Amino acid sequence: MSVPPDPGPPPRPAFVRLFFAVPDIRGRTAPAIRAGLAFALPALALYLAGFERDALLAALGGFAVLYGEKRPYRVRWRVITITAVVLVTVAALYGYLGAWVGADATFAEDLLVVGVLTVGAGVVVFIVNAMRHGPPGPFFFVLTACVASVVTRHGVAPDSLILAAAAGAIGSLVVGMAPALWHPQGPEIAATDAAMAAVEEYLDDNRAADPARRHGVALSTLHAWTVLHDAAQTDTALAQELWVSQHRFHDARPGPLAPPLPRPSVGHRLRNACHHDSHATVTTIRVVITAALAGALSVWWGLGRPDWAILGTVLVLQLGPDRIRGSLRGAHRLAGTVLGLAVFALLFLLDLPVLPLIVVIAVLNVAIELTIVGNYAVAVTFITPLAMLMGTPEAGIEGPIRDRFLETLLGVALAVAAMWVLVPRAHRRTLRHSDAEVLAACDTILDGENTRPVSAPKVLSHRRDLQWSLLAAEMAATDSASDEPHWAAREWPKHLAVCQIGYDTLTACWRTDPTGPLKAGTRHELSARVSVAQTNRTTHI
Repeated sequence: MSVPPDPGPPPRPAFVRLFFAVPDIRGRTAPAIRAGLAFALPALALYLAGFERDALLAALGGFAVLYGEKRPYRVRWRVITITAVVLVTVAALYGYLGAWVGADATFAEDLLVVGVLTVGAGVVVFIVNAMRHGPPGPFFFVLTACVASVVTRHGVAPDSLILAAAAGAIGSLVVGMAPALWHPQGPEIAATDAAMAAVEEYLDDNRAADPARRHGVALSTLHAWTVLHDAAQTDTALAQELWVSQHRFHDARPGPLAPPLPRPSVGHRLRNACHHDSHATVTTIRVVITAALAGALSVWWGLGRPDWAILGTVLVLQLGPDRIRGSLRGAHRLAGTVLGLAVFALLFLLDLPVLPLIVVIAVLNVAIELTIVGNYAVAVTFITPLAMLMGTPEAGIEGPIRDRFLETLLGVALAVAAMWVLVPRAHRRTLRHSDAEVLAACDTILDGENTRPVSAPKVLSHRRDLQWSLLAAEMAATDSASDEPHWAAREWPKHLAVCQIGYDTLTACWRTDPTGPLKAGTRHELSARVSVAQTNRTTHI
């Protein structure tokens, strides 16, 4: 595949167009309904058992169902269970902290709560980004901590909180696994079909090998193989179809089925992220500093709910967006908060009994899942009343509404500023670090001492690591193009050359007889290109 002439970085996204984007709900109806039922069923059970308003806190455990979506059922139960255990543990720890501090906390105790919330946010942000889990991201863990730390300060017993969260967790597991009864291979079929469609679209419309489109094909194909591995379906007819499709992408003749390895281990991903220039580390630094400052200023100014300021920062920064998308997320957060507060005020004035409130929160959960990908402002319109209904004392709404708006404004303003002020050129170092990882992974595969067949377990592991490095490099390049277009334009030819070598190395492996090693001539040619690319990268930031 040839490189297109005069390659350049993608243009900055249009802020106004993205702000008013209409949510696309295609394919999201079933997950949205599951999100609603994962709360409604356990909440109703708690209500009938006499827990009444505490039943609304089942939503904290109900969030677990969101993290199992698109995962095959063979592992989905484990993902939901682990997530649920973490959510219930978070609710317990921060619930007991809130009960210990109490409603009449001192200035120092309020700062202590801010510090503990900030540390928790930092830990979960780092882990989620290091693992490359993507949406729904760390937010619901932080939201659970914030709600738990507040409701127990205002009369909810920690034991009742834990019981409600645990009930929601059980509901998540039941609802999340239910589709296995009528469509047991649904996730595998959906992921494989999407990957093969991406390959066909690329081959039909994109023979010039546009890097962004190539990255999309690689991402969808890697996801499909990961799903098949999770489902233990790598030796099926479905896997054979994906195998043939991937060879078509690389213009290679398919040999016997030998699937790529699954995602790197948890330890491997965490270790790789432990670098000062990694995406996960930079994102965590920004979140921790900004959340601590937002929470401390909220306490200093006596706004009453520093957790809302912390949530505002986490929502903007949690997945390390570029400056344009980060600013868009902040603007969406503010607009959605204003609309959401109006919805909350209406619900408060209606003074609904608990049973109708359970229905309302279930509907809010459905609406959030339907809209959160397409337009975040619309989603926040539903997230805000959901959080307010769970975590607002029943004393009046003027103060909570005022504090919610002011603290959201504070958190968003600091988060947007952080992308420009805190390590402002981090995108440069992250891109260079990611490109260096690609070249290092190529070197490992092209090592002249390596005479193993390209399908040997060790070589497959190196090929898998190269693919993951390429995906990280493409993500870092996209962020750089948005953060600093002029610098990215100068750096782009070097980055594109690195990625081309990486993909050409993978293509060479796909075209090689799986029972033998890379040919010496191919290895020599690619190694020479790696050396040139390493020399071209000697210009420092």
